[in-house]
Amino acid sequence: MLSGFNMSPRSISEFMRNFGGDREALVAFMREFIGDNAHIIFDGTGIASQSAKMGINRVGYSARGDFDPQINLLYAFSRDTKKPIYYRIVAGNVRDVSALSLTLKEAGLRDSVVIADKGFASDANFKLMDESGIRYVVPLRRNSTLIDADKLKTTGRAGFEVYFMYAKRPIWYFQKGSVTVFLDDALRVEEERAYLLKIENEVDGYTKESFLEKSHKFGIIALCSNTGRKPDEIYHLYKERGEIEQTFDFLKNLLEQDKSYMQNPKSLETWAFINHISLLLNYKIFNLLREKKLLSKYSVADTLFQFKYIHTIKIDDDWITSESTKKTRALLKSLGLHIT
Repeated sequence: MLSGFNMSPRSISEFMRNFGGDREALVAFMREFIGDNAHIIFDGTGIASQSAKMGINRVGYSARGDFDPQINLLYAFSRDTKKPIYYRIVAGNVRDVSALSLTLKEAGLRDSVVIADKGFASDANFKLMDESGIRYVVPLRRNSTLIDADKLKTTGRAGFEVYFMYAKRPIWYFQKGSVTVFLDDALRVEEERAYLLKIENEVDGYTKESFLEKSHKFGIIALCSNTGRKPDEIYHLYKERGEIEQTFDFLKNLLEQDKSYMQNPKSLETWAFINHISLLLNYKIFNLLREKKLLSKYSVADTLFQFKYIHTIKIDDDWITSESTKKTRALLKSLGLHIT
């Protein structure tokens, strides 16, 4: 028992409510990590919440395909520093640009380019973002009327103007206004193969006729942007979106926080902030593994598993680091870390 620390359930609940009630202080902490980040990847994810005592958990469509009560956790990830920098909780049925606008304002993000998801791709949202001075890169759904369908239907690559190299392969593109349409042949081949396999497996709705009807859209990525950037720069920005998917993967799988049992909005805020700190610590490991080019050999989970058995023992009033395995010592050496 630690002297002076009351760890009763009642005391912990009171702490959770008090701590989470000071959102201004939490935002001030997060702003210390924001700085002059120029490229912000923005997205939201649903967190299941069955509490009957909160009005913020609403019925909303989730990636699991259900309509269970949930909260929506909005996150901003810095492409420049490679780590999550800000979060905000909104009602589970709110996923529009109004949430984005308020989020950027609270976070103090200025002169940044927001890289959002397809959920923001609507005429109304583009208008609101333009009027709010938000610079953005947003992917369009392939049936969007903003895409020049006639050019896509042109035989082969004739409808595409020029190309640039990305990951040692050519990416063809054409522009029309604020929309740039890219063609990735490697993606096209993979999508064609996947579609044809479904035809072979007699999946409902997949036929040779539908394949031919959709074939001009395979391998296509259409991006709407008001940044004035060159096409290759816009494409590179969009490709960084995988970073925030990694953030949600850490949150829901590594930290196992895909649902919340909080019964109070202020406690929920504390829950989210603790998770945010945990994500920052995970990214310190992840970015170190990336820097040392060890991600092909070790995941964050692997690294934590190797390190969790390192501890100190007290012998004759001296604290001494315990034994560790050869594999753990090799990993510490590769990362340039010293346990003393």
